[in-house]
Amino acid sequence: MTTAAYKSGVIEVAENVYAFIQENCATNAGFIVSDEGVMVIDSLMTPTLAGRLYAAVRNVTKAPIRFLINTHFHGDHVFGNQYFLPAPIVAHANCRDELMEKFDGNMQRYRARTELIPELDQIKMTLPDVTFEDRMSIRLGDREIQLSFHGRAHSNSDILLYLPEEKLLFVADLAVNKTLPAFPDGHITKWLTVLEEVAKFDADTFVPGHGPVGDRSDFDDAVELLSLLNTEIRRGFDGGLSEEDTVKQVNVGRFADFAGQDRVGLITRMAYLAYRGELR
Repeated sequence: MTTAAYKSGVIEVAENVYAFIQENCATNAGFIVSDEGVMVIDSLMTPTLAGRLYAAVRNVTKAPIRFLINTHFHGDHVFGNQYFLPAPIVAHANCRDELMEKFDGNMQRYRARTELIPELDQIKMTLPDVTFEDRMSIRLGDREIQLSFHGRAHSNSDILLYLPEEKLLFVADLAVNKTLPAFPDGHITKWLTVLEEVAKFDADTFVPGHGPVGDRSDFDDAVELLSLLNTEIRRGFDGGLSEEDTVKQVNVGRFADFAGQDRVGLITRMAYLAYRGELR
């Protein structure tokens, strides 16, 4: 997979619904427009990226930003929150807790990319101020947007945004496209259980947190890949192999040309923690 070889930029995925798709499986965002205002979905990581997203919104509409949604707590999705104030920030209750409790560690992970440090130094912890537990519905003009939480997966705060009339799902990092999933907080077995619930949604269009806009077959690929990783890693674990030896024998089959192949080591480490019952 040549990760740049897909459509990026601002893509209208339904009438007045836009995906903000970055190249090379970098972090995506989105926004929904009505005469009453705009809902922005994730704020990206740096002042520059948040500014590009804001400019993209303003190129479409001058309507006020009414809501900012955080799909989960990872910094590449939410460190730009401060640049969308004073719009209320909506997220699962765990997102607020995780962002607050894990802010420093979350930040250090991105500061390993030293070229980002000057921008990351400008980030202030900006927490969601409207939270929910299981489900929440927001009306934006005459459109209903359904927010839902289905349990521990990529993190403990992943939410879906579902537009029932358009059969469209913003799945964020629950189901990335054309890349292996990131796993700094992933619980592989619980994640697979959550994806069983996601699969029940009547959706034709899937906007992922990373990679191109996809359809049902792309979502199915994401599920199959995660299931395959679980099978391959579990075989090593059950066979008493070390993490290092398991990594060497993991075979992702037809997904070998997906981006993120270097993530197998972290996925294996986190899977072993999950199998041993050491992950919350």
